[in-house]
Amino acid sequence: MDRYRVGIMRRFRGVSWMIGGAAGLGINTVAELLSKALVRHGYYVFSNIEYESLIRGGHSYFRVRYDNKPIYSHVDYIDVLLALDDPSLVGDGGKHTYGHLHEFLDGSILIFDIESSRVNREVFEELRDKGVYIYDIPMTKIVKEAATGGKANIVVRNMVGFGATTYILGLNKEVVEDVIRERFGKKPQVAESNIALHDLGYRYAMENYRDGIRIFLEPAKERETLLIATGNHMAAAGAVKAGLKVWAQYPMTPASRIYRYLEEVKDKYGIFLVQPESELAVINIAIGAAFGGARAGVATSGGGFALMSEAVGLAGIGEIPIVVIEVSRPGPSTGLPTRQEQGDLRQVLHAGQGYYPKAVILPGDPYEVFFDTVNAFNIAWKYQMPVILHYDKHIAESLYSFPEPDQSRVKIEDAKWMSDEDIRSIRENGGNYKRYMITEDGISPLLRLGTEGLVLWTTGNEHDEYGNTTEDIQQRVSQMDKRYRKIEVLKKELNNNFDYYKPIKVYGDYDGDIAIIGWGSTKGVILDLLELLNNDGYRVKYIQIRFAYPFPNEAFREAVKDVGLKIIVENNFDGLMEGVIRENTLISMDYSIRKYDGRPFSLGYLYDKINSVLKEVKVLG
Repeated sequence: MDRYRVGIMRRFRGVSWMIGGAAGLGINTVAELLSKALVRHGYYVFSNIEYESLIRGGHSYFRVRYDNKPIYSHVDYIDVLLALDDPSLVGDGGKHTYGHLHEFLDGSILIFDIESSRVNREVFEELRDKGVYIYDIPMTKIVKEAATGGKANIVVRNMVGFGATTYILGLNKEVVEDVIRERFGKKPQVAESNIALHDLGYRYAMENYRDGIRIFLEPAKERETLLIATGNHMAAAGAVKAGLKVWAQYPMTPASRIYRYLEEVKDKYGIFLVQPESELAVINIAIGAAFGGARAGVATSGGGFALMSEAVGLAGIGEIPIVVIEVSRPGPSTGLPTRQEQGDLRQVLHAGQGYYPKAVILPGDPYEVFFDTVNAFNIAWKYQMPVILHYDKHIAESLYSFPEPDQSRVKIEDAKWMSDEDIRSIRENGGNYKRYMITEDGISPLLRLGTEGLVLWTTGNEHDEYGNTTEDIQQRVSQMDKRYRKIEVLKKELNNNFDYYKPIKVYGDYDGDIAIIGWGSTKGVILDLLELLNNDGYRVKYIQIRFAYPFPNEAFREAVKDVGLKIIVENNFDGLMEGVIRENTLISMDYSIRKYDGRPFSLGYLYDKINSVLKEVKVLG
């Protein structure tokens, strides 16, 4: 008779599963398949990956946490570990990698191939003494015995381990197999081969561990239809929805997959996709395309954006509508190419020399990334300026489950174009078009490139209304003032916009006397934290900052108006958003929690840090 643990008693709710191994062992494949299968079973899922900057080797791991209620973050302990190599258990001290033995708890489960391992057998006895249940699955042997023609690809051990996982988690085998078929749909033979290996792993676990511990968690009884996707995937989807026509990108982690997703749909939606020789070429291709009237965008990370800075300024003074997606990773220079940090905020705010109008949007999860990408194109074209969509590796590459976006709430806004009547009038008066006409809202009507009989001038120099270069004092002042008026109009629009695009969002106890303030990817872990703190008896609200520029001064002041304790949470060294808040509102934080080790906040880490602050305040109070 199978034994199930129902509703695992842990520090936090849900089940935490992990797969570990070297790069190239198919870790991503299994974790993504499992995440999708769990959503199909009726669970909410959050999955995040950690990997080294290597094509092969090193140590990588992918966490999958699921529950029957919404979850948005990972935890530091393991309920089930599928370890595909020895370092996933004991690490490799010579290479400064560390295993995950310390993350096991009483009742945790290990799926491992002991026969193919060099790990000291005493380690397994110590684990059993600790209460860890071991499923010894001879994955390598199973693969070799299943191989045809005498050739065995050891990499596919991952699917054998996946089969054991399916059994241990009490999942519907047919549902999982359907997910595998969908993944390899274009290669039916590969799909069936993987399903066969999954079946072998499932049957081995079932036949040899009938009395083994298994995990059963009731799915959600009522739940809306959920998607599961990364931030990069939803950025690509949002760009397509916004009417994207030209996309240029040079590959740079963690933004690279945006290009890959667009590549899959470019023919269907008529998108011109180009990967040129450098980030300099990337940004200038986008500027040229937008100047010609095409909705254009680019994506990069901090190092690539550094090379783009002057050209972003060109789009600013030239009032050319482009969208730049900047996905941060730890710097400076090459830094930690595959790790997490919110370290680029000042860079995107101050890119390029001098002042020019722009918007900097800060989505907090893939759901927001979709709508914010659409909005980025809307703002870029409506206000004729560069818009930077800024998020980080944690959002870019983590898998979130979320409700399907309501397409009826997506509106596409176009630029202010010259009317046919205005074009006739200009043509009759010599064809001199005022590209930078002084207007009340700062927005000059656009002319389509190639309009017969009209001349269109633009430049990276200061210019007059016609686009002619000038050093005239009055022209300089009037054009600077004109460009800034667009920001004043944008501020008013943002304050009146509907929930998807609000520059400040408040969650939890709106009247709470404790406020946790965050931006970007800290949203997920703070949302999970709110539930815990409210259960502990605290009245807490979360204030999410969604625009860095223009900064929502009044909305932020209103959100913190009656707050007694302000705590800001940031994934960086120097408290970038804390400084931005202070310089825009003169409001200081009471406590700042910062993490800059190249890893995102886990729920346990942040819970402990916040509790330390609350205890200190109680002692001082």
